[in-house]
Amino acid sequence: MDENIYDILNNSDINLKDYKREEFNDIEKGKMKKNFRNSIKKKKNYKKSKIAATVAIGLMVGLLGTNPGNQVLASINIIGSDIASRLGIENNLEEYKTVVDKSVTNKGITMQLNEVVLDGNELIVSSTLKSNDKKIEELGMIASGKVYINGKSVGLAAGGGSKKIDDYTVEQVMTHTLDGSEFSGDLDVKILYIDVMSGDSTTKGTWKFEFKTNGDELVLDTQIIEMDNKFILDNGEVTIKKYTSNSVGQKIYYSKTSKGNHYDIKLVGTDDLGNKVEFYSRNSSEDKGMLTRYDLDGPLSTEAKSLTLTPYAVEFPKESGKMSDDFKQVGEAFTIDLN
Repeated sequence: MDENIYDILNNSDINLKDYKREEFNDIEKGKMKKNFRNSIKKKKNYKKSKIAATVAIGLMVGLLGTNPGNQVLASINIIGSDIASRLGIENNLEEYKTVVDKSVTNKGITMQLNEVVLDGNELIVSSTLKSNDKKIEELGMIASGKVYINGKSVGLAAGGGSKKIDDYTVEQVMTHTLDGSEFSGDLDVKILYIDVMSGDSTTKGTWKFEFKTNGDELVLDTQIIEMDNKFILDNGEVTIKKYTSNSVGQKIYYSKTSKGNHYDIKLVGTDDLGNKVEFYSRNSSEDKGMLTRYDLDGPLSTEAKSLTLTPYAVEFPKESGKMSDDFKQVGEAFTIDLN
């Protein structure tokens, strides 16, 4: 399980252009679902105004109380725009995505799995939730799922966003961080949802989806730049190891030595054209982590030849769980040659 779950919970990794982002600032691992209902506040850096809720859920839910016999396949026409639009991505993901288009109805909720994209060790899932009996509360509905690949549980954590379509329907996009980095060939995927949260209530049930997907094409089209840039934190050394870029987005991977306190890390700078570029921490474990770009800043310019980034960090709270925005520079600027 990713240790620094705040990285995911406070910096949800799906940035939908038409979605308002909200931040979860009072999180503890063992009280995640309870705090989800009580600790939402607006993230001041985001300006989107449509009604929506953004969530990030560590997949720590056990598979208890499920009843597969309650599954009922439903035929509903609730597919919206494709997964690229939901992600706010201008690139065409047609050759990389898998169209699932399956729905399950249980406990008065119909869940439809629309499309998925496997991007390295992340599975991006687009789904639609429909309440069949009662109106959805203002915060919308959120479904947490557990991911299996080739029969093995591989889901570490998930972050994403949801958008209320009407009084009964919500669209959701979640990115699941997977345990392992080598996923190749045709994969048997199962996603098992066991509860749906809406306001103060949680509906327990079973919504199971099984399908095949393959991420090899996206891997082949991913630019990889090996790196070796270091900076020092109070709890150890951080080494920037790799930059990757593809049609889904850009990521920076790092390793670290950890002792004592833990830190949230971000990289801030510009490209050689003067455009602002920022990478924020999406997930972090004891010895490694990954950062990704804020898509709301717009796509990375295809004309850019280099990125110059400076590392900043802020210590995770020791007691309250309330995150601080008081980032301090922790290293010198470095340049990534995109050529």
